[in-house]
Amino acid sequence: MAEVVLKHLVAGDSLLKDHVIVTSAGTARWHVGAHMDPRARAALDRAGLTLPGSIAAYADAAYLRRQDLVVVMSREHQHEVVGRLQPAAQLLLWRNLLEPGLDLDVPDPYFGNDQEFDDCLAIFRAAGPRLTSALRQRWGERSNEV
Repeated sequence: MAEVVLKHLVAGDSLLKDHVIVTSAGTARWHVGAHMDPRARAALDRAGLTLPGSIAAYADAAYLRRQDLVVVMSREHQHEVVGRLQPAAQLLLWRNLLEPGLDLDVPDPYFGNDQEFDDCLAIFRAAGPRLTSALRQRWGERSNEV
């Protein structure tokens, strides 16, 4: 869901749209090759966010090295990514965009209901503009992948 939110924001930003590539990958291989969870897709559709998400991929060391910025959803993801990043890209915990320094996880709605998917999406939508603002300030026209 975060990928789709960020893709929508980047597509609507005249500076970023031609210079930032948003990708998504998981820290585990559980769902590699699968489409987005239908409940996540439904939450995005309810919010009018219709861009497609990518097919599930694995964030191995090679994938991570290609990124300028890696945004993670949880402290567990952060730990996994730090162990694979050599040299390190910038790493950001998503909720720190909303609550800097608190190092809070985005609640995983996987075992939840539609409302929990909507609540998770609300976190992505609230923090997304802060991320695109930071991208504009940091890279401007030098951006590669996020």
